[in-house]
Amino acid sequence: MCYNVKKQKDGDRLKNVRLSAALTGLLLNFILFLTKLYIGVSSASLTVYCDAVNNLGDTFACAVAIFGFVMIKRLGEKQSDRAQSLCTFVISLLIAATGIYFVYNGLERMMYPVPVQYSALYLAVISATVLVKLLMGIMYKVFDKKAPSTVLKALVLDSFLDCFITLSAVMSLVLVTKINYAVDGLFAIITGSAITVSAIKNIVSETKFLINN
Repeated sequence: MCYNVKKQKDGDRLKNVRLSAALTGLLLNFILFLTKLYIGVSSASLTVYCDAVNNLGDTFACAVAIFGFVMIKRLGEKQSDRAQSLCTFVISLLIAATGIYFVYNGLERMMYPVPVQYSALYLAVISATVLVKLLMGIMYKVFDKKAPSTVLKALVLDSFLDCFITLSAVMSLVLVTKINYAVDGLFAIITGSAITVSAIKNIVSETKFLINN
């Protein structure tokens, strides 16, 4: 009896840890989305704008994770692996869609270049968001060690990929002042291709799991 009570308490603790991670991620990603959206629209930088859309996608991904963790509480541990795999699959679809969106807009920008307004303040703010995403990745990693979850692992990977995306936005803002070309469009294509390939790998992996279980 005591063993069952302890097991249930441990299970509830793990579920609460996962839920806390997803809720924190949702809040931070939405703040990053609003910040980058303002800078992207104000500066006409495609890479910063796409980075903002990426953070919006991450916000939805966290919302999916929250829904999944709540459902796991109701379904019980027997269905836990399948529910988490389904959430990871949906999150990967969102990431892939974002990557394709990047590539499309990058190609469009290269065909129809638009002047980008450089600002040292904007550059500093965007650079700071790289650190925020890095810390979020570490946070998810810590939470995943406390309560292992394929969903949290997907959010860890996504956060570290986002650091690369935002660094590309920073490089684009710097290079746009030196190169008279639609460099932000090129960076959007490169980053979009990278995250799409990564997301497709996850989609294939989770599809195999869902089919076989």
